[in-house]
Amino acid sequence: MAPIAEWLDTESLKRFDKTFLQAADAQRRQILDDIAYPAKADKRFSQGVRFFSGMRDLVAAGFWSSKVGVKDIGYIGNMPNVWNGAPQNVLDKLGVKYDG
Repeated sequence: MAPIAEWLDTESLKRFDKTFLQAADAQRRQILDDIAYPAKADKRFSQGVRFFSGMRDLVAAGFWSSKVGVKDIGYIGNMPNVWNGAPQNVLDKLGVKYDG
C-alpha cells in the first residue's frame, strides 16, 4: 500500500475505527480538512499535508493546462495584434506627432 494510503487508513482507524474508504463521507472530510490547509494544519499531520498539497498542485496544473481549463480562463495564446500607434491624447501630452 502506498504511504499516503497507509497514512489515511491509519488516521481514519485511529479516529473512527474504519479505513479511510470505509469511513462515512463526513468522517473522510474531517481528515481532509485537517490536511488541506497547510497554514492551519497541526504538525502531526505533516505527511498528509505534503501529499495533499502536492496532489492539489498536480490536479490544478493538469486542469489549467487542459483544453477545458485553457478555455475557462480565456487564454488565446500568442496572437498577432495591430499597432495603430499611441493614442492621440498621449501624443498631444508629449507634444509629438507621427510623420505621415
